[in-house]
Amino acid sequence: MDELAKEYIIEFFNKRIIHFKESPEAVGWTPKGQKLRYEKILELMNPQGLSLLDFGCGRGDFYGFLKERNIKCRYVGIDINPTLIKEAKTKYPEGEFIVTDIEETPFLQKFDYTVAIGVFNLNIHGVKESMKNCIKILYGNTNKELIFTCLDARTKNKDIELVYFYPDELKEILSFFCENFIIYDSLVKGDLFVVLKKNIKNF
Repeated sequence: MDELAKEYIIEFFNKRIIHFKESPEAVGWTPKGQKLRYEKILELMNPQGLSLLDFGCGRGDFYGFLKERNIKCRYVGIDINPTLIKEAKTKYPEGEFIVTDIEETPFLQKFDYTVAIGVFNLNIHGVKESMKNCIKILYGNTNKELIFTCLDARTKNKDIELVYFYPDELKEILSFFCENFIIYDSLVKGDLFVVLKKNIKNF
């Protein structure tokens, strides 16, 4: 994804923050939809006492969700949007939130778990190639499992502002660097939850 596209994404969410303020809708979720996806993510992993990277963390909502459930882990949230990271730091001053672009700047920390929840949903030029690049980088920095979500292209009513993936399309992308992955298509209607497990194939 080129710099112009990334600048568009940053500005897109900055405008939503002005309009929706504290609501999860500022980062593209309904409150109910956000909570449901977070709950499903927790069904797929147990980060208690381990380390967790939240890629595209936005305002730190997933960190807040983990705190509410008394899940104690070494959490780090990263995002390319300085405004969102500033809000995360203000809301959760004890948390660790970093502005960074892993496609441009090497991110060398390793984590037991990595999550990317709804990060690749906005229909921007180059988003599918960027997804492939980012997932490969994140997988290399993950010790146990990487979990990400995207939208299912088999959905009948699509939004032209969003980007969708077919399961077979994901399989082709992921098979280049991971042999052990599972795609769940029934956890949340219209979403694909993808779990990449480590220690199978190096690249």
